[in-house]
Amino acid sequence: MKANWGWETKASQSKPGKHQIKKERTPIITSRGDRRDPEYMIGLLDRGCSKARAISIRDSDRWLDTYKTPCGGLGVPYIDDLGRITGHLIHKWACDPKTLVASCISTVASRLLRYARRHNKRKLVGAHSKAILGAASYYIFSQNHHFHDRILFFLRDLSKRGTLIHRLRLFFSSKMDDDKRFVYSQTCFQVNWLLFQGTKPRDKSMFYNVERTIWKSPGDAPNRTIVTNIIREIAYTVSRIC
Repeated sequence: MKANWGWETKASQSKPGKHQIKKERTPIITSRGDRRDPEYMIGLLDRGCSKARAISIRDSDRWLDTYKTPCGGLGVPYIDDLGRITGHLIHKWACDPKTLVASCISTVASRLLRYARRHNKRKLVGAHSKAILGAASYYIFSQNHHFHDRILFFLRDLSKRGTLIHRLRLFFSSKMDDDKRFVYSQTCFQVNWLLFQGTKPRDKSMFYNVERTIWKSPGDAPNRTIVTNIIREIAYTVSRIC
């Protein structure tokens, strides 16, 4: 099912044998995917907004150490029921770039988990929730639709293909440079918070005690300027996806 807002047409007799097209706007999201759909009115969200339609807002800024950056308003993409970025915007939001990134990841992850629960037992889905969050994070970082389609296929039978989610994500994310992989790893470290299983992000200092990472201390991590630029690049790419 493809989401589209298109134009609604109304025939009015302006001249004999001809019709005039009238454009209309609506606050209702429709998903027929043809030109009968009216154009959706993009809403404006306040900076401190905690709840909005079609987006799972994660507004804490404690999960990543970046500089405060001015923002006149970022576009919030419409993410469909399968967790796919559709190419349309649903809101304009004056928020920090990392808030948009975290919210989009949380939204995609919640859609994938819901899809997985329709095809698998809840306990099995819970066992693979961390891998699903990792896949959602990589999808927002890369907007790789082929990767997302493969994840959807794996989610249909987690008992047989559940382990492939992590392996596929690892294959793609290993191609990132070290700086971007650091930001990605920090994102995956917040799995409980992003999946609404925790009220706050985990303490960032604990990240450096994880032996599987190559960043053994804060001094090994990229500096704040590099991290800020990476998260801004991802946020603005998602914001301009249409």
